[in-house]
Amino acid sequence: MARLFKRTNLYLFGILVTMIILRQSIRLFSTKQSIINSNPVVIIGSGLAGLSAANQLINEFNAPVVILDKAANMGGNSIKASSGINGANTITQSKLNIADSPSLFLEDTVKSARGRGVHSLMDVLTKESKGAVSWLQTEFNIKLDALAQLGGHSVPRTHRSTGNLPPGYEIISTLSKRLQNKAEDDVDRLKIMLNSKVQDIKFNSEGSVQSVNYIDENGVPQSIATDSVIFATGGFGYSKEMLKRYAPDLINLPTTNGKQTTGDGQNILERLGANMLDMEQIQVHPTGFIDPTDRSNNWKFLAAEALRGLGGVLLNPSTGRRFTNELNTRDKVTKAIQKMCPERDNKAYLVMSEDLYQNYQSNMKFYMSKGLISKMSIETFVNNYKLPISPTEVVNDLIKYSSNGQKSDEFNRPLVINTFGTDINSKTDIYVGEITPVVHFTMGGATINEKAQVMNNENVVLADGLYAAGEVSGGVHGSNRLGGSSLLECVVFGRIAANEIGSRRN
Repeated sequence: MARLFKRTNLYLFGILVTMIILRQSIRLFSTKQSIINSNPVVIIGSGLAGLSAANQLINEFNAPVVILDKAANMGGNSIKASSGINGANTITQSKLNIADSPSLFLEDTVKSARGRGVHSLMDVLTKESKGAVSWLQTEFNIKLDALAQLGGHSVPRTHRSTGNLPPGYEIISTLSKRLQNKAEDDVDRLKIMLNSKVQDIKFNSEGSVQSVNYIDENGVPQSIATDSVIFATGGFGYSKEMLKRYAPDLINLPTTNGKQTTGDGQNILERLGANMLDMEQIQVHPTGFIDPTDRSNNWKFLAAEALRGLGGVLLNPSTGRRFTNELNTRDKVTKAIQKMCPERDNKAYLVMSEDLYQNYQSNMKFYMSKGLISKMSIETFVNNYKLPISPTEVVNDLIKYSSNGQKSDEFNRPLVINTFGTDINSKTDIYVGEITPVVHFTMGGATINEKAQVMNNENVVLADGLYAAGEVSGGVHGSNRLGGSSLLECVVFGRIAANEIGSRRN
């Protein structure tokens, strides 16, 4: 009996020891989890650069993330992108028999940059373009199965999906939905905090990131302890103050930028000691739609470059004729409009064929629903817009353009597709929109290196744990950005920043 009692006590003692050990293990694990969750990666901005970084950090490294954005909705200007994302030597290009390479893409990018920018960043951009497109296709099931050749590109490499959604909206909505679902399922792993404006970044005594100070949605100052911050705050194309500082000659131009695009990130980074590069290099996009019902509105809806890349031509209201290579780089097309078209309203007519409509139908229907593009006969076009030439002359010009096939035309346009055909007359329907140059993109920003780390004026990493990606950074585009490279820059450098942080933490 005594032996049984002793054995029972030993058994109970063993259970008690096991429970104590288990409790300690749980406590240690919980403490570790608390430490991890109290030190998240803070991403400032919810455009494509921020969303790419957040998805990469969570999916590849299971890292805790906080997204801060001063806006009430996610997406930034990225959600408005309407032409697509560039990629060289992609699966889509292979399927469509388009021969391309990162070196050819780099050559086009460097040429467009006009001697400015950072060559090594352009090299990263173009080499990683295939992987960026593939990531969106495989990780998020975004088709990106159609191509367009935009201005300054040697071949078609700007990807979009066949379907009803514009590329920017499709990509942003897909990536943001993934994150919103994650934030609902795992509140300790991801927090999305909108209406939250960042005020400052604090460094510790060793010069590393220590915390982020911001004003929350209730107007209360808050602070987040962190060792890693990614600035993905976008550009400053809406800010009259910033434009006056860096490009006063552009201050009276309309813009395609949202009201949130005020350069907050650039200002904070400059104050922290970042080297600011090419800040005066501001891209004026040649084609912003003029709304016939609201002509004086300073904000313009972007007329996607794909409209020209897929066959649209520009006509001068003063002559009724073409006047430039519509597939030249954006800065050159803009200069042609400003030099040759009426100075009073600085506009041109964007004219498109039925074939283009069929090829780009989802976007065309959207523009037409907004009253930005109208369908009419050539005769009606000439009469309604009071062109100084006859319908027959317009018909002959469009036939001349259509007859060139794949050959360069009189303005050395490298790609002639979706033409008006040679069997047309004054009754043939065309699609017409009025356009004007608009402030669109700021190439300059905080200097970064190939790891997306922010650099100081001595070309040394400004602070451990400080990164930037997207339009807030400078050096990737130089004097002029190629169409389709804004979304690409966001994916490439957003993921690079995430990989650097994730690898360092592991």
